Amino acid sequence: MKKIWIGFGLLFTALVVYAFVLKPSEAPGNMVRRTSADGRDHDFHGSHTSDTLAGPEEKRASLGVLKGNYATKQDSMVAFALQRYGIDYSYGGATEEGFDCSGFITYVYDQFGVTVPHGSSLQAKVGESVPLEQARKGDLIIFTGTKVEDRTPGHVGIVITNPPKGVQFVHSSSNGGVKVSEVEGTLYQQRFLDVRRVLP
Repeated sequence: MKKIWIGFGLLFTALVVYAFVLKPSEAPGNMVRRTSADGRDHDFHGSHTSDTLAGPEEKRASLGVLKGNYATKQDSMVAFALQRYGIDYSYGGATEEGFDCSGFITYVYDQFGVTVPHGSSLQAKVGESVPLEQARKGDLIIFTGTKVEDRTPGHVGIVITNPPKGVQFVHSSSNGGVKVSEVEGTLYQQRFLDVRRVLP
């Protein structure tokens, strides 16, 4: 009887190790990258394996983004931006061959007939400023560069959530290309400068 209990204990331990350590979640939609409190980007479940093996098309498909017309221009813009998920970062890039952060903004807005200049400093001046708590889909969100103490615009993204949800945004990062990150509880919260409302 003692051997049976020992065998059961070993089997249970092996299943726990496999489920929580060796095998990350493979559920659709779990490859969205989020920014952790240390300011580094990780897959939502902490695994880089599936994200590394999947190509951009598979990563975009995993978000469950549907093509088509949406209720508002903001919804359509967010869906369009998310469909670019996984495209590589390219310094100065503003095409689907690769984007830098402001080039991504210029490209996405242009698809909806809105001209936005290329450059985070210029984009920080378009539209009107709104409080972070009132940020909504389609707004620009402006951050410092990687040096938090330098309070000049250096990075920009497009807000993809509406209040009261926490602010999430899609952007082209030199660390991973086009991806989704969040503000609250991350280094982006310290880097935050402004929200600019360009769309009415």
